[in-house]
Amino acid sequence: MNRPSGKLAGLGILAAVTLASRIPFASKVLYHWDSVNFAYALSEFNLAKEQPQPPGYILYVWLCRALNWLVHDPQTVMVAVGIAAGVGAVMAMFFLGEAMYTARTGWIGAAFLATSPLFWFYNEIALPHSLDAFLVILGALFMYKTMKGEHRYLIPSVLVLAVAGGVRQQTLVFLAPVFLYSIRRVGWKKFIVAGVVGAAACLAWFIPLISLSGGLNSYLQVMGNFTDRFQKTTSIFEGAGLFGLKRNAIKLILYFVYGCGIVLLPTAYAVVHPFFHGTRRRLDERAVFIGLWILPAFMYYLLVHMGQQGLVFVFLPAWIILGAAGMEMFASTSGRLALTGALLLVLLNGAIFLTLPEYPFGSTGQRLLTRQTIANSDRYYLERFQAIRANFPPASTLIVASNWHHVQYYLPEYRVLPFTIGSKWELDEGAPVAVTAQAGTPAHFGLSSARNSVLIFDPALIEYASTPQLIRRLALSSKSEMGVMEFSGSAEFTLSGQSFGMEEK
Repeated sequence: MNRPSGKLAGLGILAAVTLASRIPFASKVLYHWDSVNFAYALSEFNLAKEQPQPPGYILYVWLCRALNWLVHDPQTVMVAVGIAAGVGAVMAMFFLGEAMYTARTGWIGAAFLATSPLFWFYNEIALPHSLDAFLVILGALFMYKTMKGEHRYLIPSVLVLAVAGGVRQQTLVFLAPVFLYSIRRVGWKKFIVAGVVGAAACLAWFIPLISLSGGLNSYLQVMGNFTDRFQKTTSIFEGAGLFGLKRNAIKLILYFVYGCGIVLLPTAYAVVHPFFHGTRRRLDERAVFIGLWILPAFMYYLLVHMGQQGLVFVFLPAWIILGAAGMEMFASTSGRLALTGALLLVLLNGAIFLTLPEYPFGSTGQRLLTRQTIANSDRYYLERFQAIRANFPPASTLIVASNWHHVQYYLPEYRVLPFTIGSKWELDEGAPVAVTAQAGTPAHFGLSSARNSVLIFDPALIEYASTPQLIRRLALSSKSEMGVMEFSGSAEFTLSGQSFGMEEK
């Protein structure tokens, strides 16, 4: 399949299979808190309201806003962008593997990425990380070719990195070291031209970003307030200490391992093989390139802050390329053995996403991002929204929710009280977080009916009720439930920092 016609046919088949594997499992509801932020940003870009969250993702918002002008459905638009970017990333992975190793490595690497459980999952939801992965891989391809003397790729690499920075500003920072290494031999004239082009491309999105944020000082203030909220408990430089390091390390390792899936086996082989066989006396140019690609983001996530799982896509493709090279290295005496082994790993990798439940080790065990996770999330929200609209009029309903951001977005006509619970691995895990105390009668909360209800949207919140005897369980079709409390005109509903309840006056 190395002939141009064969390669083109192979890429067409790979693109078609990747696309066909994504469409049936696309999410129907905004999956993540950040997804809701982005959906709001398509109507109003406002960093102070976290629409979207800092640092801004302005090119992603602009792209989705342009498409939404035609579709008028932020969820559909963002998922479509994720799927398209996923297909593009798989195609780019082939060319990167071919440039760095061989065409066979490219095919294997593309198949490994396409079936990565974590990558597959993020292709199906409304977040920018699939697009980030595509731009990272394409940028790495152009940088590597530039490093190997094909200087016609210098300007394309600069432009791709500038766009990547506009989609997700951290990506540009993380890839800066490997970019500088890749252009170290281009000469001063080309270096200056590349610098001017890159600066102009970045200013094209940075100036609007700052302008929309109310100026540089306002932007920096919003950024500072946002990062302080997280990094004081995660960054060793902000006093998080051993807890922060442990928290980041656990999340980083879990996300990295799940992102690689079964491919971690040949990846490990590719890393250790040269040392045990005496073929690695010093780091070659390719090894330095891969190291500089991986290390900046890896060290930041370890020492400062590891957020959601899709963040690892800035360096995960480098590990997957190593896995593809390791598979070919392991079967160096037989190309057929390499392809057979790769096919087996691809099938096992895909099976993780397609067949494993969300909680394979029980409800208290590690959660996996799989096909079932998407289906469970969609069902969780859709059946609640349907039950609320069918049985509880907005004028007589108060909703208490830990997933309150979704409720605000999908049920804007209802009054919502946030009651957020600390997430797993966080310092406040399982405890109410920054709950604003409120108390009052139905009229105080803007309810105008003679018969009112307080809905407990998330069943996990029922244990925080100070008056559980007043809660009626409303069964839902998926064997889940919501809590309901009658809210008479003479009653007072109280929400404190630790609990909530009803009291007759």
